[in-house]
Amino acid sequence: MNSIRTIGAIVIAMGMALGASAQEGQPEEKKTGDAISKSAAVYATYQSEVTDVKTKPLGSAGDIDNALNSLGGHNPDQLSQGWISYSALIASQDAEYRAAVRDIADFYGRDAMMNGLANDVRYARTLSGGDNAVSAALAATEADSRRLSSAAAFVKEQAYSLQASGWAKAKIGNSGAKATTLDKIQKAGIPASQPLVNAFSAADIDGVLVQAGVPGAPSLWDNVSGAASAVRFPVAVTSGLKLNRKRVKYGKEPIADQIATLAAFRVMGAEAATPAQMSSAMSERETRGCMNMANLNLQQCVAAANQQYEVPFCIGEHALADVGKCIGGVYQ
Repeated sequence: MNSIRTIGAIVIAMGMALGASAQEGQPEEKKTGDAISKSAAVYATYQSEVTDVKTKPLGSAGDIDNALNSLGGHNPDQLSQGWISYSALIASQDAEYRAAVRDIADFYGRDAMMNGLANDVRYARTLSGGDNAVSAALAATEADSRRLSSAAAFVKEQAYSLQASGWAKAKIGNSGAKATTLDKIQKAGIPASQPLVNAFSAADIDGVLVQAGVPGAPSLWDNVSGAASAVRFPVAVTSGLKLNRKRVKYGKEPIADQIATLAAFRVMGAEAATPAQMSSAMSERETRGCMNMANLNLQQCVAAANQQYEVPFCIGEHALADVGKCIGGVYQ
């Protein structure tokens, strides 16, 4: 307890000073709602579309177009923020970390704690349980990254098997127009599915998230489909798991720090952070840039395609495998 308070005193004292000067003369910002859960639902929506394409082979040109737009149409800002938010939700389940955040908030006050978190993104991960909390998030990321790699292989294989189908050998026509349409969808982004928004806002979601962060557990999304009328999360798995703790890859510490900061915001409560503080913690340049490059490569691949069966390769390589690499580059 004393060590927690000692660490907290340094950063929070600085945060109080900086926060006070920044707030002078500024109108009070309206507190955000459950922005973390809503953002995570965007990532969940993408993963639900992955489930659909993994469980139903492409059977027509329409199926290919639907897969292209639903998997490749996500906005990189929104999708990267969704992944960070989902990671933070999992990190926020660590009991030791939750206790440390609440202990300091109770001792120094919520406003001082929030200022400390906002003014030093490295601070949150130094709290007791911070590394373990982030490790749980990285365990879930590893499962998701492997899932995307598997889905990519399944879709790309169809670029070869579909060559035996007459409809798949048909000329695309104006592939440049298809790429332009995709670009417009990407700029707008795909909104979160309402059932998934509801699921992530439900009172019992924490029990699901705890299991998702167990090392060796399967991806949370394997039973979550965009076509389903209701969300079915997998049954908790507690045995037969490889308990290898995930570590942050060298050079990726800033991403881990943001996950821990956003997790602390979540522990503090939906009304603790302002919209500006939430946005800052969610926005991560490296992952966003990686996903943006995946989108650009997807557009170029589609624009160069001549026949229908060529497009599944583009989807598998850039809308699935590349995204898996973007999130998978954080852990080791």
